[in-house]
Amino acid sequence: MLQRIRAVPVVTIVSILLLALLLVLVVAPLVLLFRTSLAPPGELPFNTDVYTLENYRSALNNARLPTLIANTLKYAAGTVCIGVGVAFTIAWLVERTDLPFKALIRTMMFSWMAVPPVVMAFGWILLGNPGNGIFNVLLRWLFDLRGAVITVYSMKAMILITGLAIVPTAFTMIAGLLRNMDPHLESAGSVHGASGFGVFRTVTLPLLVPGLLSVGILLFMAMVQAFDLPLVIGLTARAPVLSTQIFLLANSDISRPDYSLTATFGTFFLLLAAVLMLVYFRTVRMSERFRVVSGKAFRPSKRPLGGWRLPAIGFVSVYFLIMMLPFLVLLWTSFQPFYAVPSAEAFGRMTLQNYADVFGQSFIIRALVNTIILVLFSATIVMVLSVMIAWISVRSKGRLGKALEVISFLPIAIPPVVLAIAVLLIYLRTPLYGTVWIIVLAHVTAYIAFGTRTMNAALLQIHSELENASFVCGAGWFTMLRRIIFPLLLPHILNGWLWVAGHSARDITFPLFLITSSNVVAASQLYLLWTTPEIPTASALAVILVLGLLSVVVPVQLYAARLESGRHRKSRASDPALAPAE
Repeated sequence: MLQRIRAVPVVTIVSILLLALLLVLVVAPLVLLFRTSLAPPGELPFNTDVYTLENYRSALNNARLPTLIANTLKYAAGTVCIGVGVAFTIAWLVERTDLPFKALIRTMMFSWMAVPPVVMAFGWILLGNPGNGIFNVLLRWLFDLRGAVITVYSMKAMILITGLAIVPTAFTMIAGLLRNMDPHLESAGSVHGASGFGVFRTVTLPLLVPGLLSVGILLFMAMVQAFDLPLVIGLTARAPVLSTQIFLLANSDISRPDYSLTATFGTFFLLLAAVLMLVYFRTVRMSERFRVVSGKAFRPSKRPLGGWRLPAIGFVSVYFLIMMLPFLVLLWTSFQPFYAVPSAEAFGRMTLQNYADVFGQSFIIRALVNTIILVLFSATIVMVLSVMIAWISVRSKGRLGKALEVISFLPIAIPPVVLAIAVLLIYLRTPLYGTVWIIVLAHVTAYIAFGTRTMNAALLQIHSELENASFVCGAGWFTMLRRIIFPLLLPHILNGWLWVAGHSARDITFPLFLITSSNVVAASQLYLLWTTPEIPTASALAVILVLGLLSVVVPVQLYAARLESGRHRKSRASDPALAPAE
């Protein structure tokens, strides 16, 4: 007990240090962003002590503002409708029917989240380019048509492509809803004579609506903030959204970047995200009333597909084929000296020169090394900080713990483009600017919300008696974390580390906003090669990036899943109440 009393000051000191770190990482950039929006047009806050609303007047009088907002909302709403619709269908087939190959489908869905959206966008451009896209060439040849039959450069195409791209993320969330829903109410409906569709319409769907609504709002927030596909496809399609407008203001090629007006648009964007966040929290609170998972053990019923078995397999297979097409066309292009539609003649020109160029050019090697540094340090720092913040938030009942929880969750409401501008402004005149470490700090700031929420949920499942026993035995706070908390949370830490590592490697927002000649990473280098354009070399780099991510994500995810299932089996074997009946 004496050791535990001695440990209290250590926890307090760590809490204060973590709070100071979060204030620097999260709050300070936002304060400077707001101050910049009040600076005179074209001025930085470091160079003036004048406050003015001129930037807000200019932004509100901008004739493009209504179009930007309308395009942003239209893009987000259309994307979420497609993504949630397809994801719900596949999730229901996997969780509630006797569809085969379920483990393979889950693994592919989780793995596909590691594929950078910008890679998908480049692949779809090669498929649907109006001039020489594979789809257009094939359709003109088959039906003797002229001109562009389809085009990837439109708002509708951008919505469709993004909608299909977010299906794996939506699937992961919706599958959990279906897996945890008690089937007794559905069984009661069947007993009373309702058909399968009637039970689904009157029982299953109403119970799922609040959960689906919260998933939809969360994805809507993410799509309002999306930057990758709107940058690559939307600008050419002349369908600008708020995120790309902020990028253009901060990266003008014909004049000095207007950071004060950029900060003003960022403030508007931040307010929109805050409103959506409030709607999300209200929806989540409402969904609590619809919980039907009891403390009793249950197993969701599996409906036989019968004659719908082959159509269901076909639907899932077609989705994965569509998702594979962009990667396959990039893989094909990576072996070509120049982009060409697949043909016997092009097959004879296949070469490995593009891969030799990737590994033979110093600036690309530097980008790959920077990517490794970025991924390893971002993911590791986020998870280490998340475990400490989560423990203090969950176990401590004081104000410090509550403050840590609130501030660490704040970045989830900050659009990445807004946070990127805020980070750029606060570190612009420091030694960090121009190095890969400024991107590391940006990613730590952006992803700390995910890490702490994940660890909070995991810590709630661990009883504090284990920690108290370690204090009684003389262990200090850091020893307790290292010997008890980290081992018990290892599967959750690995999954969180994978999520952060994958998103850090695939992110293009922070690398492009903070880019200099010395801190280019794989994602930003890929964009630069594509716009040069060096399409075959960019395709080779895209293939290397995707395969590299999958080679890390899949094995570690399988290992974490094996650890988790092994612990569940041990707990069931040690608890007679959970052991299967003889």
